[in-house]
Amino acid sequence: MPRYALAFATLIPLALSAQDPLPTFDAVSVKPATRGPGKITSDPGRITMTAQALDVLIRLAYSLREYQYEGPSWAHVTRYDVVATTATPQSRAVELAMLRAVLADRFRLAVRHESKTMPVYALVVARNGPKLKPIDAKAPTPFDLYANIGIEQVPGGASAFHSLGSLALLCDFLTRLAGRPVVDATGISGVFDFRLLCAIDGYPGEDTSPTVFDALPAQMGLRLEARNAPVDVTIVDRLEKPVEN
Repeated sequence: MPRYALAFATLIPLALSAQDPLPTFDAVSVKPATRGPGKITSDPGRITMTAQALDVLIRLAYSLREYQYEGPSWAHVTRYDVVATTATPQSRAVELAMLRAVLADRFRLAVRHESKTMPVYALVVARNGPKLKPIDAKAPTPFDLYANIGIEQVPGGASAFHSLGSLALLCDFLTRLAGRPVVDATGISGVFDFRLLCAIDGYPGEDTSPTVFDALPAQMGLRLEARNAPVDVTIVDRLEKPVEN
């Protein structure tokens, strides 16, 4: 198994009514990135994306896991700084819909959607029920971003995964360890403070820590169940490099 790499992901937005007119950003700046590290921040009136690969922006806008996206290889290495602002604060779901409009306008993005059946692991609730710690209800809801994923050293020479996010973000981490896509089938919503001590390829404790299959039921009250399942995949049909502004 290759060395663990952090995955990007987002919270799945709420559906928008087809009858509702889509608001647009008042100002959008798109420029080739000249420096890193990559970062994404958001508030109800502004999204700032620094040194982000174009495929990351597409997956963010469409709320895609890595295995749900197919696009050109150049989009993975071409990075941009994007700042989009509006004087009318919007919800996270509307912001992402507005970002999709920016990608269509500035990058001429066009996509199609297909369903593909593939081997997956379904994340389900274990026999004794979940053991999940919600974040403070007064805390702001974080993006499901790679920046929220961390690997911590713990006593005894082991390593633990730690993150603040949804179960979809946990699935992104588990996908790296399990060797096939992990999809959330728990039916549990919300944002949680995750910590999981398990064997992580390339990190201390890999040979002495429990596997992810053993650690999940014991520590989180969840388990992985092998299935073949249809997966919605978004395929890029058209994508162009934008004119700098």
